[in-house]
Amino acid sequence: MATPESQVMQFEQPPSEVTDTDDGGAIVQMGEEQVEKTYEFYDNIIDQFADEDLTKLATTLQEAIKRDKEARKKRDKEYAEAIKRTGLGKEAPGGAEFTGASRAVHPMLTEASVDYSARAIKELMPPDGPVKSYIPGEHVSPDRLQKADRVKAYMNWQFLKQMKEFRPELEQLLPQLSLSGSQYIRLTPDWSKRKTRPVPMYVPQDQVYIPYSASNFYTAQRQTYAEPITKMEFEARVKDGMYRDISPLVSAQLPEETDAQKATDKVEGKEDNDFYNEDGVRVVFEISCSLDLEEDGYNPYLISMDEPTNKIVAVIRNWEEEDEYRERMQWMVEFGFIPWRGAYSIGLGQMIGSLSGAATGALRALLDSAHVNNIPTAIRLKGANFPGQTKTEIQATQIAELDGGVAGDDIRKLLMPLPFNPPSPVLFQLLGFCVDAGKGVVRTTFEQLTEQNPNMPVGTTLAMIEEGMQVMSAIHLRSYHSMSMVIEILHRINKMYLTDEEVTDELGELLAYREDFQGPMDVVPTADPQVFSDVQRLAQLQIVADRAQALPELYNQRMVEKRLLERTKIPNPDELLIPEEVPQNQNAVNENAAMSLGRPVAAFPDQEHLAHLQVHIDYLMSVEFGQSPVIAPVFMPAVLEHIKEHMILWYVNSNYELLMDATEMGEEGIAEIMQDQSPEAKKELSKTLASASEMVMERSSEVFQSMPQIIQQTQEALQQFQPPPQQMPIDPNQQAETQRKAADDAKKDETKRIELQQDVQIEFAKLSAEEREQAVEAAMAEAEQAQKRAARLEELMLTERAEDERIATKLASDERRNTQDNLTALQITAAELEAGNKSDLSTGTGINPSGR
Repeated sequence: MATPESQVMQFEQPPSEVTDTDDGGAIVQMGEEQVEKTYEFYDNIIDQFADEDLTKLATTLQEAIKRDKEARKKRDKEYAEAIKRTGLGKEAPGGAEFTGASRAVHPMLTEASVDYSARAIKELMPPDGPVKSYIPGEHVSPDRLQKADRVKAYMNWQFLKQMKEFRPELEQLLPQLSLSGSQYIRLTPDWSKRKTRPVPMYVPQDQVYIPYSASNFYTAQRQTYAEPITKMEFEARVKDGMYRDISPLVSAQLPEETDAQKATDKVEGKEDNDFYNEDGVRVVFEISCSLDLEEDGYNPYLISMDEPTNKIVAVIRNWEEEDEYRERMQWMVEFGFIPWRGAYSIGLGQMIGSLSGAATGALRALLDSAHVNNIPTAIRLKGANFPGQTKTEIQATQIAELDGGVAGDDIRKLLMPLPFNPPSPVLFQLLGFCVDAGKGVVRTTFEQLTEQNPNMPVGTTLAMIEEGMQVMSAIHLRSYHSMSMVIEILHRINKMYLTDEEVTDELGELLAYREDFQGPMDVVPTADPQVFSDVQRLAQLQIVADRAQALPELYNQRMVEKRLLERTKIPNPDELLIPEEVPQNQNAVNENAAMSLGRPVAAFPDQEHLAHLQVHIDYLMSVEFGQSPVIAPVFMPAVLEHIKEHMILWYVNSNYELLMDATEMGEEGIAEIMQDQSPEAKKELSKTLASASEMVMERSSEVFQSMPQIIQQTQEALQQFQPPPQQMPIDPNQQAETQRKAADDAKKDETKRIELQQDVQIEFAKLSAEEREQAVEAAMAEAEQAQKRAARLEELMLTERAEDERIATKLASDERRNTQDNLTALQITAAELEAGNKSDLSTGTGINPSGR
């Protein structure tokens, strides 16, 4: 057997009393009888190995774990320092040492951790469950969709009901994640079989060891989890077969706590008074590594080793039984905050821990300065004599009497208060600078939105949110990826252990089948990896709502409104919306009634399209129904669209029928030809369809010979029922403002006219008598010409008005005559369709003699 340190160890053959079997089991010789002991693939197979070899392996693993723990010791101290700097344990480092010195801590780290965990938990664990179905590809079978829905429903039930501790464990992880940078969720099947379900557990960073050379948790050659358990839990695992019996158990002292655990205990207010460890708490190392144990090469195993006794208690195969490549199964998922060079991510403790310490120092200095300025401190002159009394401590508002000294009766000559500086404004500004610098690392634009104009465009708001959420969105994307791995582990556990009987016992019905978890995983986390807040999500939906209002023909208005209601957390949005009417496959008479009442209808491929068309045209041509002014405005637009659907489906069915006749295949054979995407099949199909198309077109010319005329005449008749265009309502205030402006403009024009007339009179007075006479004659001539032009213009206007009236009268007469002709044409066409031949009746000429 080879150890994790790449050393080669030879296992001795098991004693003759134990004989291995081909199926992985063993036959144990007990006296004269043989008792066969069989193992499941994932059982504890430690009994297959000699004690001497297990002891050698335990010694090697113990040394490796010791080195791994020592290599990451500094990281443990950094984590503990971050916990202390939150001030929750009343032990933040630094500060003055005099009596009454401030121990206040700036809440920068605590605020950032709480803010991150609050944002993350509602995205990773929504109320309806963290799992949604996801199937890549365009052509997905209905069976796979139903399977994905069953898996989603069952796994959401597991997260919300079966694993009740999952959410508390995750909520415990998230604030610690932001402080330290890396934390872990462990999800395993219940190896002891005492619980028939997966078991989630939060594992802090200081309880996980990986080698010094590891650059990534998942690729580390060793992953060690130091699990503290009680003596009672250890014995229960032995009884359930999960651990080997190593009784009598050695009594152990309390395991040595890490620095981070000590800092956490102070935050929790926990003190250890159990010196003798009455609960028997001990550490069991679970090591995931690759070993050559069964002489078939290196394979992944889970080795459990008791720390106090340094004995291996479990050896479990850690690859899927049907996996020919034997890849290591992961049972622990790393959640990372900010990735950095190396195996561990960094957190706020590394990023702004020093700034938090500086802010705490500045805050304490300000408080201490205020404190000493309010507590008088004095010095006394040496040799001053206060007979009959010692140093007196004076309380606030107290009047104390002192005996006078020999130097005089003025106490101010013997005592002098120390002149401490008041709180410094510069120190206060420094505190503000440290706080702003620290918050700038994790700041978002949410707090700025309240200061902006509420009418700011949605696109600008969304741009601000996305810009301010760059850091948090990236962190959320990493949490989304980690949550995907948690779901993948749960999916694998269900595939390995779930039974249909177990699902029925738990839920009362078979919500999902074990076979649903075979094959690809068709579920992902519900959380959106690109969106981290409801504000951002609502801003995006507002853009959709605005676009749907601008382009209603491109959007499903009901779905847009439903999505808005769902995102605003309105319960049961379907109850608030008018029920959506879905067209049903019904007869033509019912379709006519539905279209007349404005209800939706649709043509279906299996209908008799020509018969439906005949019923629709008869109803359309009826003066009492289709031509009625009450029914026509609603019915005619709908029936034209419906006629189009029947004609198209008739065309498609006719091609399929000819194609089946030509190939002598049924519907299943034609479906196979259609699905064949090879170039040769496509060419043959195109040739066959081309031959059929010519025959379909000839038949359609006979069947729909009169249809273009009916459609055109219906469209023309429909124009009569269109309502006149509505004029925009006039705002009284706007109209008053327009009238006021017009009055002002008229007043200004009149003023300018008077001023111009006065200027002309002044200029006229400056002229000589002869010049005045010439000016008068010129003005009279111009007035005469203007009068003639006005008379001519009036004559032309009267002529044009008379011509317009004549043309309007003629058009009105022609339109009335043409309307009657169109109605007559519709009746003639209906009669032709009913008789099956061409009628010799005429509709007159009207304004459209060609009938087009």
